[in-house]
Amino acid sequence: MIEINDIEVQIKGFSLKNISLTIQTGSCHCLVGPTGCGKTTLLEAVLGLRSIKKGKILLDKKDITTLPVHERGFSYVPQDLAIFPHLTVEENILYGIKHSNLSDKQKRYKSGLEIAESLGINHLLKRKAVNLSGGERQRIALARALAPGHKYLLLDEPLSALHEGMKKELWLLIKELQRKYDLTILMISHDMEETCFLSDSISVMIDGTIHQSDLREKVFNMPATQSVAEFFGIKNIFKAEIIKTNGDFVTLYCPKLSSKLVLPSSRLIDVNFDEKVSVKVGIRPENIMVLRKDKESREKDNILHGRIENVFEKGTYHLIIFRPHNTQSTIEIEIPDYAYKKCGVKKGHDAEVALKKECIFYLK
Repeated sequence: MIEINDIEVQIKGFSLKNISLTIQTGSCHCLVGPTGCGKTTLLEAVLGLRSIKKGKILLDKKDITTLPVHERGFSYVPQDLAIFPHLTVEENILYGIKHSNLSDKQKRYKSGLEIAESLGINHLLKRKAVNLSGGERQRIALARALAPGHKYLLLDEPLSALHEGMKKELWLLIKELQRKYDLTILMISHDMEETCFLSDSISVMIDGTIHQSDLREKVFNMPATQSVAEFFGIKNIFKAEIIKTNGDFVTLYCPKLSSKLVLPSSRLIDVNFDEKVSVKVGIRPENIMVLRKDKESREKDNILHGRIENVFEKGTYHLIIFRPHNTQSTIEIEIPDYAYKKCGVKKGHDAEVALKKECIFYLK
């Protein structure tokens, strides 16, 4: 387990402030956030490449805050991979072992070559590490990182330069390596599909602080703040006022939508349920349904009547811009291609949509 306790890192013109984070043993934890928010600085602080001004870093309850890099027990793949072009692939993979103080070097050499075989690059071992494909370079970097036998792997956007097909192949490979070698992974990613595929938990960093850290599903589906929601590209954010409470549900009035919204009261954490209290809520675009006119819907709450202002085809889904009647506001809706074809709506058509009440989230 990696424990980051209230650390602060100061560099020129920027600082990490009050960062606390726990990465459970055997899990994959992703750091996400806009460019320049401090993700790489945090990873380098954990690794030991950055000194910290205050706080502690623990590895399996051992304080490693002041230990040099080579004594911390981490494997590391930087964003640029740092492959040595003048060395052979084999020399690159075994480099860390050769220049370490490991007592079982011969055993680790053998293990390193076994890892190369499992990564499908054993046929490249005698080649110089130049003029290799991006995927081959990624595999070499992973093999070199894992060869010393450390159980903690730090990854700084290692797949960002690859095309989609190669990325997805390596996602599966990283999952298999994690299982096979019992790895705990802390990684940085800008790719949300990659993050959702690989991670068990996520931390969202913005301006040098962590705004939300939790299980992947919770962070993705229930952003805690407007900044986190906006980072995920969610534009369906509404100011509302509590007008009624009834057991497990709360009814809000949203002026922007000229409509009432019902959502579970459990979503409104630390909110005073008195009437007239103002709150801010949101919903992901894929959690809004376009209702079919030829089929009765089971949804009874949060149904809005309006007009389809525009439709954009985006690969395997459609983005629909919907404007509720009697408003100047629009809502973004994402639906899969097959659902779009079945719902039978087009640009300029009137339509009904339903905001799933169990998917509406409260923003602090």
